[in-house]
Amino acid sequence: MISAGLAHAGLLAAMHEQAFPRDPWDAASFAALLAMPGVAGLIDERGGFLLLRMVLDEAEILTIGVTAPRQGIGLALMREGLRLAAIGGVREMHLEVAAANAAARALYTRLGFTQTGLRRAYYPDGGDALTLHLVLA
Repeated sequence: MISAGLAHAGLLAAMHEQAFPRDPWDAASFAALLAMPGVAGLIDERGGFLLLRMVLDEAEILTIGVTAPRQGIGLALMREGLRLAAIGGVREMHLEVAAANAAARALYTRLGFTQTGLRRAYYPDGGDALTLHLVLA
């Protein structure tokens, strides 16, 4: 697992396109996010990435994607992201997940996230998003 910086914007964009071919983010978008205060990025060399933003004692997962499924990459990324957040003084984590993404929802449930809301037609394809929350111990 490596920390992602501005130099990784192109790689992150390529990985994001693989993970989300219907809604890819470009390198400029990743560079802009990584340049923001409180944003941290992670890359799992096996095929995954995570970006999170920390503000005071709260954080949100901006994006997480896996290009090589069923290898524990998503779990490893989330655990490392939660660890970094806790070190940074974060007490609450938030994220959105596609309601139709059963694998991601199972991962977040496994980590202790609970649903706090529903955003209808949140994604470009018209899919709904669930908002999830976790209190860090």
